[in-house]
Amino acid sequence: MASSSKTANTTTSPFDFQSADVAIEKILLDPNNYRFWDQKKFKKKVVTRFHEEKVQTATLEKLERDYQLDELKNSILTNGYVPMERVILAPYKYGSGYFVVVEGNRRIASLKSLLKESSEGVLALSQEQKRLFSKIPCAILKSSGKDLRHAERVIMGIRHIAGPKEWGAYQQALLVAELKDEENLDFKAIGGMLGISSVEAARRYRAVAALKFMEQDELFGDKAEPDFYRLLHEMISSPEVRERFGWSHEETTFIDGELARQFFQLVTGDAKHEPKLTTYSDVRRLKLIVSNAHAFESLLDPEQSLLDAIRIAEGTKAAASPLAILQSVDAELGRIGVAQATSFGTKELQLLNEILSTLEGLKSLAKKEK
Repeated sequence: MASSSKTANTTTSPFDFQSADVAIEKILLDPNNYRFWDQKKFKKKVVTRFHEEKVQTATLEKLERDYQLDELKNSILTNGYVPMERVILAPYKYGSGYFVVVEGNRRIASLKSLLKESSEGVLALSQEQKRLFSKIPCAILKSSGKDLRHAERVIMGIRHIAGPKEWGAYQQALLVAELKDEENLDFKAIGGMLGISSVEAARRYRAVAALKFMEQDELFGDKAEPDFYRLLHEMISSPEVRERFGWSHEETTFIDGELARQFFQLVTGDAKHEPKLTTYSDVRRLKLIVSNAHAFESLLDPEQSLLDAIRIAEGTKAAASPLAILQSVDAELGRIGVAQATSFGTKELQLLNEILSTLEGLKSLAKKEK
């Protein structure tokens, strides 16, 4: 008991802060901020180079260009910098006296942008404005090592998943994936930490894994983009749909690459055909289609639309022709791979014999009619 008590008393809280006024030139924008990760050509920057001028300049320009700083800058010019919520910083060990932004990237970027415009002669700031914008009240995380990284992730999760400044679904899922893969937390712990259910935490983790699979596929890797995350999230949420496209919850990956490519084709389209699945509601409707062989065949036919497949599944089209039925059976049997066929048991062999008998009977009838 004494040992346990000692451990509890000496453990540092990951939310231990130190208040300080920090010079703006010592505050580094985070070039790997989750906001950037849904951009198609985003590449993570090496942490040891965050403090380099080119890296910081490029990050500021990206925020100015893509993240609507003008409104925030105008508000600061009108009302002054009001630190209702303190910017949260973490010590940066690769540059003396530097800190990197954990929470408040846009606010710091806005101040840096205003000061830059002032130095370039674009904007006339008063001496008082320059003084207020040049030293910012901040909260500095006092944790270190793995505890520091964990604290950073939890703070971002509280603010951007459970809190008022919600990130996009893809960025939220990336944080879940980091907590699972890099900190080895289970989904219950992650869900409790971020204010979501353990089931939803698991879904987000698996959808990220599905997108990574697509990014690494030799045929579809170049077409993979963060926008597909929502479609993959919806796909793995439905047992019937994920099974049809070869996804395994147990292995957290697609176990059949060809089936996976069928789904990828549906969300990407090609040079001649538009994607059939563009919204999560489109993916939800697959549940109706995948259990109907003829409707599924229609879905995969590039010349037919998603609506065509839905109509077949709902029975609003005429009954399938004998040719369509035979084509559907052929397509279904073609899904059985060599490895699967060599592992057939008694039940599979018995059913196969019954299918062969039925086919021989149909063939015999067709010959007699001719």
